Amino acid sequence: MQGTQNLMLGKGLSASIYTEITDLEGELNGFLTYDRQVIKMDQAGVRAANTALINASKTIGSSAPVALPVNTRRSLQVTTPGFTNRYLRHQDSLAYTEVVDAASPSLLKADATYTIRPGLAGTGCYSFESVNFPGQYLRHQNSRVRNSPDDGSALLRADATWCARTGLTGTGVSLESYNFRGKYLRHYNAEVWLSNGTGGDAYNTPTSWTADSTWNIATPWAP
Repeated sequence: MQGTQNLMLGKGLSASIYTEITDLEGELNGFLTYDRQVIKMDQAGVRAANTALINASKTIGSSAPVALPVNTRRSLQVTTPGFTNRYLRHQDSLAYTEVVDAASPSLLKADATYTIRPGLAGTGCYSFESVNFPGQYLRHQNSRVRNSPDDGSALLRADATWCARTGLTGTGVSLESYNFRGKYLRHYNAEVWLSNGTGGDAYNTPTSWTADSTWNIATPWAP
Protein backbone atom coordinates (compact mmCIF):
# COMPACT_ATOMS: atom_id res chain seq x y z
CA MET A 1 0.00 0.00 0.00
CA GLN A 2 2.93 2.35 0.61
CA GLY A 3 4.00 1.76 -2.97
CA THR A 4 0.52 2.78 -4.17
CA GLN A 5 0.73 5.90 -2.02
CA ASN A 6 4.11 6.77 -3.53
CA LEU A 7 2.72 6.40 -7.05
CA MET A 8 -0.09 8.75 -6.06
CA LEU A 9 2.31 11.34 -4.64
CA GLY A 10 5.02 11.05 -7.27
CA LYS A 11 3.24 10.15 -10.49
CA GLY A 12 -0.35 11.32 -10.01
CA LEU A 13 -2.00 7.90 -9.70
CA SER A 14 -5.70 8.63 -9.21
CA ALA A 15 -7.12 5.18 -8.39
CA SER A 16 -6.23 1.57 -7.68
CA ILE A 17 -8.57 -1.42 -7.51
CA TYR A 18 -8.23 -4.82 -5.89
CA THR A 19 -10.47 -6.93 -8.12
CA GLU A 20 -10.62 -10.29 -6.35
CA ILE A 21 -13.10 -9.99 -3.49
CA THR A 22 -13.45 -13.78 -3.33
CA ASP A 23 -11.45 -16.77 -4.53
CA LEU A 24 -12.47 -18.17 -7.92
CA GLU A 25 -12.12 -21.65 -9.38
CA GLY A 26 -8.60 -20.97 -10.63
CA GLU A 27 -7.59 -17.92 -8.57
CA LEU A 28 -7.01 -17.99 -4.83
CA ASN A 29 -6.15 -14.37 -4.05
CA GLY A 30 -9.51 -13.20 -2.74
CA PHE A 31 -10.41 -11.54 0.54
CA LEU A 32 -12.81 -14.45 1.14
CA THR A 33 -12.80 -18.12 0.20
CA TYR A 34 -14.87 -19.22 -2.79
CA ASP A 35 -17.78 -20.24 -0.55
CA ARG A 36 -17.63 -16.88 1.33
CA GLN A 37 -17.23 -18.77 4.61
CA VAL A 38 -13.67 -17.81 5.60
CA ILE A 39 -12.21 -14.31 5.76
CA LYS A 40 -8.61 -14.70 4.62
CA MET A 41 -7.38 -11.12 5.02
CA ASP A 42 -6.60 -9.19 8.18
CA GLN A 43 -9.63 -6.90 8.02
CA ALA A 44 -8.21 -4.35 10.46
CA GLY A 45 -4.95 -4.22 8.53
CA VAL A 46 -6.73 -3.70 5.20
CA ARG A 47 -8.88 -0.96 6.68
CA ALA A 48 -5.86 0.78 8.22
CA ALA A 49 -3.95 0.67 4.92
CA ASN A 50 -6.87 2.09 2.95
CA THR A 51 -7.51 4.77 5.56
CA ALA A 52 -3.86 5.84 5.42
CA LEU A 53 -4.07 6.06 1.63
CA ILE A 54 -7.24 8.15 1.76
CA ASN A 55 -5.74 10.47 4.38
CA ALA A 56 -2.59 10.89 2.30
CA SER A 57 -4.70 11.83 -0.72
CA LYS A 58 -6.14 14.75 1.26
CA THR A 59 -2.72 16.23 1.95
CA ILE A 60 -1.14 16.10 -1.51
CA GLY A 61 0.86 19.25 -2.08
CA SER A 62 1.48 21.16 -5.28
CA SER A 63 3.44 19.44 -8.04
CA ALA A 64 3.99 22.75 -9.82
CA PRO A 65 7.47 23.48 -11.17
CA VAL A 66 9.87 25.23 -8.79
CA ALA A 67 12.21 27.93 -10.10
CA LEU A 68 15.89 27.39 -9.29
CA PRO A 69 18.61 30.07 -9.59
CA VAL A 70 20.38 29.26 -12.87
CA ASN A 71 24.11 29.83 -13.32
CA THR A 72 24.65 29.93 -9.59
CA ARG A 73 26.37 27.46 -7.29
CA ARG A 74 24.32 25.49 -4.81
CA SER A 75 24.61 22.35 -2.64
CA LEU A 76 21.89 19.68 -2.31
CA GLN A 77 21.12 19.02 1.35
CA VAL A 78 19.37 15.89 2.61
CA THR A 79 16.06 16.60 4.39
CA THR A 80 15.43 13.14 5.89
CA PRO A 81 15.21 13.59 9.69
CA GLY A 82 18.44 12.54 11.38
CA PHE A 83 20.50 13.00 8.19
CA THR A 84 20.23 16.72 7.48
CA ASN A 85 23.98 17.22 7.95
CA ARG A 86 24.56 15.22 4.75
CA TYR A 87 24.89 16.64 1.23
CA LEU A 88 25.01 15.14 -2.22
CA ARG A 89 28.60 14.81 -3.45
CA HIS A 90 30.42 12.97 -6.22
CA GLN A 91 33.35 10.62 -5.68
CA ASP A 92 35.01 8.61 -8.45
CA SER A 93 32.17 9.80 -10.69
CA LEU A 94 29.41 8.26 -8.52
CA ALA A 95 26.96 10.29 -6.41
CA TYR A 96 26.76 9.78 -2.65
CA THR A 97 25.67 11.72 0.40
CA GLU A 98 28.20 12.63 3.06
CA VAL A 99 28.42 14.79 6.15
CA VAL A 100 29.82 18.21 5.21
CA ASP A 101 30.60 20.99 7.65
CA ALA A 102 32.86 24.01 8.00
CA ALA A 103 35.82 21.80 8.96
CA SER A 104 35.48 19.53 5.91
CA PRO A 105 38.38 19.47 3.43
CA SER A 106 38.14 21.73 0.40
CA LEU A 107 37.92 18.75 -1.96
CA LEU A 108 34.78 17.46 -0.23
CA LYS A 109 33.24 20.94 -0.27
CA ALA A 110 33.91 21.21 -4.01
CA ASP A 111 32.52 17.71 -4.65
CA ALA A 112 29.36 18.75 -2.79
CA THR A 113 28.77 21.86 -4.91
CA TYR A 114 27.12 22.10 -8.33
CA THR A 115 26.33 24.95 -10.70
CA ILE A 116 22.66 24.98 -11.68
CA ARG A 117 22.34 25.25 -15.45
CA PRO A 118 19.34 25.38 -17.79
CA GLY A 119 18.36 21.80 -18.59
CA LEU A 120 20.51 20.22 -21.28
CA ALA A 121 17.42 18.52 -22.72
CA GLY A 122 14.87 21.23 -21.95
CA THR A 123 15.24 24.72 -20.56
CA GLY A 124 12.10 24.37 -18.43
CA CYS A 125 14.13 22.02 -16.23
CA TYR A 126 17.71 22.02 -14.89
CA SER A 127 21.09 20.34 -15.11
CA PHE A 128 23.72 20.30 -12.36
CA GLU A 129 27.31 20.87 -13.44
CA SER A 130 30.20 19.84 -11.21
CA VAL A 131 32.22 22.86 -10.06
CA ASN A 132 35.53 20.98 -9.90
CA PHE A 133 34.93 18.95 -13.07
CA PRO A 134 33.43 21.51 -15.47
CA GLY A 135 31.52 19.89 -18.31
CA GLN A 136 30.43 16.95 -16.14
CA TYR A 137 26.80 16.75 -15.10
CA LEU A 138 24.72 14.88 -12.55
CA ARG A 139 22.88 12.15 -14.47
CA HIS A 140 21.22 8.77 -13.92
CA GLN A 141 22.42 5.63 -15.66
CA ASN A 142 20.78 2.27 -14.98
CA SER A 143 19.11 4.01 -12.02
CA ARG A 144 22.43 4.87 -10.32
CA VAL A 145 23.24 8.59 -10.22
CA ARG A 146 26.71 9.77 -11.22
CA ASN A 147 28.71 12.52 -12.91
CA SER A 148 29.25 12.17 -16.66
CA PRO A 149 30.80 14.44 -19.30
CA ASP A 150 28.37 16.02 -21.73
CA ASP A 151 29.06 14.03 -24.90
CA GLY A 152 26.35 15.86 -26.81
CA SER A 153 24.13 12.78 -27.12
CA ALA A 154 20.39 13.09 -26.67
CA LEU A 155 20.43 10.28 -24.11
CA LEU A 156 23.05 11.88 -21.90
CA ARG A 157 21.31 15.23 -22.08
CA ALA A 158 17.97 13.69 -21.08
CA ASP A 159 19.55 11.64 -18.28
CA ALA A 160 21.25 14.80 -16.98
CA THR A 161 18.10 16.94 -16.91
CA TRP A 162 16.00 17.23 -13.76
CA CYS A 163 12.66 18.97 -13.30
CA ALA A 164 12.30 20.77 -9.97
CA ARG A 165 9.00 20.17 -8.16
CA THR A 166 7.64 21.12 -4.79
CA GLY A 167 9.13 18.58 -2.37
CA LEU A 168 7.21 15.34 -2.03
CA THR A 169 7.05 15.99 1.72
CA GLY A 170 5.46 19.40 1.08
CA THR A 171 8.66 21.39 1.65
CA GLY A 172 12.01 21.64 -0.10
CA VAL A 173 12.48 20.47 -3.70
CA SER A 174 12.15 17.09 -5.40
CA LEU A 175 14.05 16.54 -8.64
CA GLU A 176 12.10 14.50 -11.16
CA SER A 177 13.82 12.76 -14.06
CA TYR A 178 13.20 14.48 -17.39
CA ASN A 179 12.94 11.19 -19.29
CA PHE A 180 11.52 8.91 -16.57
CA ARG A 181 8.64 10.91 -15.14
CA GLY A 182 7.52 9.81 -11.70
CA LYS A 183 11.08 8.85 -10.73
CA TYR A 184 13.08 11.16 -8.49
CA LEU A 185 16.61 11.79 -7.26
CA ARG A 186 16.72 9.76 -4.03
CA HIS A 187 19.43 8.90 -1.50
CA TYR A 188 19.57 5.43 0.03
CA ASN A 189 22.30 4.12 2.37
CA ALA A 190 24.56 7.04 1.38
CA GLU A 191 24.19 6.24 -2.34
CA VAL A 192 22.08 8.29 -4.76
CA TRP A 193 19.60 6.65 -7.13
CA LEU A 194 16.67 7.27 -9.44
CA SER A 195 13.61 5.89 -7.66
CA ASN A 196 9.82 5.89 -7.62
CA GLY A 197 9.56 4.19 -4.22
CA THR A 198 7.28 1.37 -5.33
CA GLY A 199 9.42 -1.55 -4.15
CA GLY A 200 11.60 -4.18 -5.78
CA ASP A 201 15.25 -3.21 -5.61
CA ALA A 202 16.51 -2.12 -2.19
CA TYR A 203 17.06 1.49 -3.31
CA ASN A 204 13.41 1.59 -4.44
CA THR A 205 11.97 0.69 -1.04
CA PRO A 206 8.76 2.59 -0.22
CA THR A 207 10.05 3.30 3.30
CA SER A 208 11.07 6.94 3.72
CA TRP A 209 10.90 7.51 -0.05
CA THR A 210 9.23 10.92 0.09
CA ALA A 211 11.76 12.29 2.60
CA ASP A 212 14.74 10.68 0.86
CA SER A 213 13.58 12.23 -2.44
CA THR A 214 13.24 15.75 -1.02
CA TRP A 215 16.23 18.10 -0.92
CA ASN A 216 17.07 21.62 0.18
CA ILE A 217 18.77 23.80 -2.42
CA ALA A 218 21.35 25.10 0.03
CA THR A 219 24.14 27.65 0.21
CA PRO A 220 27.12 26.28 -1.75
CA TRP A 221 29.98 24.74 0.18
CA ALA A 222 32.38 25.96 -2.53
CA PRO A 223 31.33 29.60 -3.16
